[in-house]
Amino acid sequence: MASIPEEVSSVIDIRRNRLRSNLILELYQSGQTSINKMARLFHASIPSATGIVNDLIKEEWITETGTGPARAGRPPVLYGLNARKYFTLILDINRHDTQLVAFDLANGLIAKKQVNLKLEDSPDFLENLLAETDEFLEVSNIRREKLWGIGVSMPGLINAPKGTNQTYPHLTSPGVSLAEHLGDYFQLPIVLINDTHATSLGEHRFGLARGKKHVLTVNIDWGVGLGILLNGEVFNGASGFAGELGHIQVQPDGLLCHCGKIGCLDTITSGLALIRQAKEGMKTGRATMLPKLLQDGESLDTHHIIKAAHSGDEFCIDLLSNLGLELGKGIATAVHLFNPEIVIVTGILAEAGPFISNPVEQAIQKYCLSDFKNSLSIRISELGSKARLWGYKPI
Repeated sequence: MASIPEEVSSVIDIRRNRLRSNLILELYQSGQTSINKMARLFHASIPSATGIVNDLIKEEWITETGTGPARAGRPPVLYGLNARKYFTLILDINRHDTQLVAFDLANGLIAKKQVNLKLEDSPDFLENLLAETDEFLEVSNIRREKLWGIGVSMPGLINAPKGTNQTYPHLTSPGVSLAEHLGDYFQLPIVLINDTHATSLGEHRFGLARGKKHVLTVNIDWGVGLGILLNGEVFNGASGFAGELGHIQVQPDGLLCHCGKIGCLDTITSGLALIRQAKEGMKTGRATMLPKLLQDGESLDTHHIIKAAHSGDEFCIDLLSNLGLELGKGIATAVHLFNPEIVIVTGILAEAGPFISNPVEQAIQKYCLSDFKNSLSIRISELGSKARLWGYKPI
């Protein structure tokens, strides 16, 4: 008989902890709310909700943020997260450079640093990254005990449950996963996620995909990634590899891709492909303002090409238009497979705006069946890189 009260207490504690977690998540995603709304949202009594709020106030998780409009009587007190309770550290890694970012619980930017570290499949890269991260935390005056988790975004075939990146298997010692290595080093929870999947989550939580159930997010960066939202959840596939749009073959006699295959979409529609095509055109004498935009010793980059296009450079406009048309063909295939409500275009090349989105739309109009196009919209992300940063926060 003595075990019965313990079991009842355990059930009550489990429910109470679940309500606490749900409330913190709700405040993170939606901002401030009142006790009455909390009670209705989580099917709890007013006294239960009040007790949980009081506990969270004592623990400095939430604070009073003001009062809301009153329909009758006294206006309700509103509560929100204490944004400085904890911070989230983001390691945003790609093949071009690395970004270190710290956010508070209200998605407020605390500190940010661009690091000249290009992703390489070697332990040296990880060792340099950890040294840069330690320096970043020290300079930003962020103590480790104030961090409640670390999000790590990378390109590649990431198996999140195992904490591995199978495209870059040599970052750690054999038998030690990347997430395990980072977790041991920082003594913190680690969320490892593909950069495009992170972007999809960010768009779903805060961007153009919010409230939608079927969305494709196309990340045109140094490679081409596809984030897939099905029935309101990001689709990862059996091993977490779903969405490698950049590695469908589009030119059987094309160029060698970094993945080892021939003629991948990446070889003609990525940031690296755009720079290569621009350099080839300049060598053959194409008229362009690009050489004038390069300062002494500066290497050609995507932002030079986009800037030239916005200035009316015909060569650069053609480059972006051709890229958009080829990308649109690939997206049309994905549209036929997943029948989305919206396609969100993001990444470094999305900064080209209509120079990319217009030819993408033209290709979809040309290559998609009409029934798939009737309720489909193509949009440039309003969040930009924020979607990726907000998408893999461990909350």
